[in-house]
Amino acid sequence: MMRSRATTGPTRPYLTAMIALCGALSLFMLVSLIAAPGRLNSDFMAFWAYPRFIAAHDPAALYDSAQLQAFEQQLYAGFHSFYPYLYPPTLLLALSWLRALPFGAAKLAWGALGIGALALACRAAFPGRAGGVLAALLASPAALLCLATGETGLFTTALLLAGFAALPRAPLLAGLWFGLLTLKPQLGVMLPFFLLARREVKAILAACLTALVLNGASAVIYPARLWRLWWRTLPAYQDSYFHAAKALNLNILITPSANIVALGGSIGLAWAVQMLCALAMAGVVIWAARCAPYRLAVAVTLVAGFLAQPHAYAYDSIAVVAALALALEARPGTGWVAAGMATYLAPLLLLSPWHRAFIDAPLLAACLTGIITLAFAARNGADSNHEPDPLLPPLA
Repeated sequence: MMRSRATTGPTRPYLTAMIALCGALSLFMLVSLIAAPGRLNSDFMAFWAYPRFIAAHDPAALYDSAQLQAFEQQLYAGFHSFYPYLYPPTLLLALSWLRALPFGAAKLAWGALGIGALALACRAAFPGRAGGVLAALLASPAALLCLATGETGLFTTALLLAGFAALPRAPLLAGLWFGLLTLKPQLGVMLPFFLLARREVKAILAACLTALVLNGASAVIYPARLWRLWWRTLPAYQDSYFHAAKALNLNILITPSANIVALGGSIGLAWAVQMLCALAMAGVVIWAARCAPYRLAVAVTLVAGFLAQPHAYAYDSIAVVAALALALEARPGTGWVAAGMATYLAPLLLLSPWHRAFIDAPLLAACLTGIITLAFAARNGADSNHEPDPLLPPLA
């Protein structure tokens, strides 16, 4: 369990007011969505459709865009869009239970389970102030987007926080949580660098074993060739998504490459910058894992993951809000607090007429720079050689 420290100082009233206003806005918009159940284009529609599709078709057809699109349009009257299956076959294991519930009940259960998982993770990662941090996470515009669309951001953030909270004392349990994150693997892209830099052998082995069990189970329950299809179709979908920039709102993607394409840059430039960012983020995470206080190293890793990968959405960035909460414990200056508040509020643009102005990667880079600065300032107290971290409670 990671010990947390309360956030105090002159900025606290402003943070409290911001969270309260965002919470009120989120509640209003969610109630409005519930009152208008006829609205379509919720990502959860896809999660609910996938297990139904494989029950009625050859599971391998899940990666056939024409068949899947026809099924979705048949399943939802008046639906004329398309949600491709871009996930590894293992995610089908986690979605299979949705087939037993009607759509409305399934979406309510999905949201309740996500909130419950996040609450338990906050209790482990932020002891003593779990309620306040949970309120900040759920009130965030990122969480509003996640709850409104029925996406996975609550679950993935819960797995990340639970894993980092367990790592110092229960590395095998941490490895279990990190292994489950392979259901949506891009969100754990920086975890291997963090764990290797800290020589967390037990956690690495547990994560690998968990992933192998999931992969094996999916290969037994579903055709093993799904893995080949996934590896083949994922790059094609990513490429087509960037080439369709004029027809799609790429701004909801918060990664450097997507932001460059959204601003009119070439795809070649976007991929070159993304590769450089990935290499830089790997180096930053390795340094933080070796030299920074543990909670700041976790904050660095959470933010760096979104700058290192090409495909992450605003609704996934609840983990960034958790990183901001960790960094606030180090009493940052007002400049960084202002950058953090801007990052927290930025996804609201996606709900406004100015949605194409949402370009998030520069804000993430500014927040990461501030967290690295805090880590440098606290370097003398860092857990560089697996000595007791001053931000952790003493071992019992």
